[in-house]
Amino acid sequence: MAGRYVLFSALVFAIMLSCSSEQPERNKSGPVILFKSKPQPLSDAERARLDFPPELIMQVEEAAGTRAEPFFETVLKPSENLKGKSMIVSKRLAGFSVRTREAQKLVESFSGAIRPQGYLIFRSELNYGTIPDIVTVIRGRSQYDILRVQKTGASNYRLNTKAIITWLKRENRRRPFVITGAGPTWLEARFLRPPKNVRVFAKRISRFAPDVVNQGTKSIKELSREIQATNTFYLWWD
Repeated sequence: MAGRYVLFSALVFAIMLSCSSEQPERNKSGPVILFKSKPQPLSDAERARLDFPPELIMQVEEAAGTRAEPFFETVLKPSENLKGKSMIVSKRLAGFSVRTREAQKLVESFSGAIRPQGYLIFRSELNYGTIPDIVTVIRGRSQYDILRVQKTGASNYRLNTKAIITWLKRENRRRPFVITGAGPTWLEARFLRPPKNVRVFAKRISRFAPDVVNQGTKSIKELSREIQATNTFYLWWD
């Protein structure tokens, strides 16, 4: 019996060794590199469709030192199909964008001048210095149009764009600010004057956007310091 067991074990070991020798050597292959498509400049046809003042586009391009690119808004339309309601996703040309490492400076220098003309400028992509940020110009007279175009929301917290705008409007009456950037799950704003009690506001942020503290500053105290030092606040949801 013992002899059969030893023979059987040796046979299994030989089979395993044979299989392992046929496995490809994974470590020899290099890392997978994903290449983003090269940015396409705003075409003459797109410039005509936008019908933005040519001097506005030119001035923003010169300030950024880059060519303007088309900015497309995601449009969701309900549709009926055989299984029930569904959403049709399409893109609409809604403005133009430029890439820059001086996003804050660019937004601040143009915002006051173009807003009375019916245009809004904001940071639409925040890259933390790794690559240039993206600054976008759209039509709009209310700063909340920025969030509407970007569809800013937090599905994990059951917050849609309308709910976020409602919260911001209430806070804006107490502590006036200007929205300077927004994406699908985040926004940034600069105070027109520093809030009287930063810690109280930091607590309100932690309740409305818990990820800012839980995954960011880690404490109300540190968030308060950050707001006070930059005169800016961020809301984001992971």
